[in-house]
Amino acid sequence: MSTLFSPVNLIALVLFSAALAWRIYQVTRAPTVPNWAVTACVAGFAAAFLLQQPVVSGEVDALLGRGAARVANNALLACGLCALVIFFLGSALGPRRYRRVVAELVPLAAAIALMIVAMGLTRPELRGLPLGPSTIHDSGVAVFYLGAGLYLIYGLIACAAWIVRYLRVADRNLRIGLRLGAIGMACAAAGSIFRALYIVVAWVFGPVVKILLLLGVPFVIVGGVLFLAGVTYPGVRARVSALRRRGRHRREHEALGPLWTVLVEAFPSIVLRTAPRRGVRLSPRGTHRGHYRRVIEIRDGLVQLSPYLDADFGEVVATDPGAAAAALRAALRRHAAGEASDGRAKQVLPAGADDLESDVQPLLALSAAMTNGK
Repeated sequence: MSTLFSPVNLIALVLFSAALAWRIYQVTRAPTVPNWAVTACVAGFAAAFLLQQPVVSGEVDALLGRGAARVANNALLACGLCALVIFFLGSALGPRRYRRVVAELVPLAAAIALMIVAMGLTRPELRGLPLGPSTIHDSGVAVFYLGAGLYLIYGLIACAAWIVRYLRVADRNLRIGLRLGAIGMACAAAGSIFRALYIVVAWVFGPVVKILLLLGVPFVIVGGVLFLAGVTYPGVRARVSALRRRGRHRREHEALGPLWTVLVEAFPSIVLRTAPRRGVRLSPRGTHRGHYRRVIEIRDGLVQLSPYLDADFGEVVATDPGAAAAALRAALRRHAAGEASDGRAKQVLPAGADDLESDVQPLLALSAAMTNGK
């Protein structure tokens, strides 16, 4: 089986896919510069991850020359980090952000140019090979990895600092994702620092301190996973909340059925005649729309019946749903019998219920009381 489908890689692929899908969705809804920047960041990291896989890098090297995949991988990582820095700058600097954005592109271009030149100066048999004891003493390899690493250290630390600054003003849900992202970037920066120390010590002074390289790898892996989890968390939480809300609306729609049925039998005209399209009925929007339609229809039915109700009916609904259900059944009988009413509309719900969401709870209690009182 290809290493692309190892357990760790599969987890990373799922996280990258979820994060990129969420960011693309956000861009389609609001194609702003910050949204584009974060999307470019995630896309850059995802592409860099794919280029790390031997099955992909081998094809790239075969097409563009040995070492091309390694250059592209590190360049994409640098571009992803630069996009994230630009996102924070664009959010914080206001009108000054364009000049600062241009300034951020200078070190990015310098780092990429350095990587290309260093790879070209590397001995052909060493191009594209990973950093290790057998390659570190080659000047081209050392300069390549050191240049890439220094830019990553700068970008990771800068982004972590910006995220920590945003933690002070972020809401609770977003704060969790930001905290995960900051910890992930700090871990990745620590791993990059270990790798840079490994390069400097071995290239400049000679000794190969393997522990520095071994420490860097897990820090970078853990940091990348935490960063992806932080980027994905707000979207996942939003989807979970939407699913919970959809399930709650479906349950409330069914629970309101007994109350809705008796009112529709008495006042058929309360049923809204604009039927949803067939495709919408099964969608999340259809669930919410059906729920709100039922609440509106029940409220309209109560208003039409209110001349047969006592003036304090709205308060009775809140304090004693059983008594309100009995009064409602009596009013329905009087209406069906054609008895005269006082002709005045009454408050049919508690005074605090002034929107659809706040109407639901007293209506649910009244519907349950109508069912239990049969």
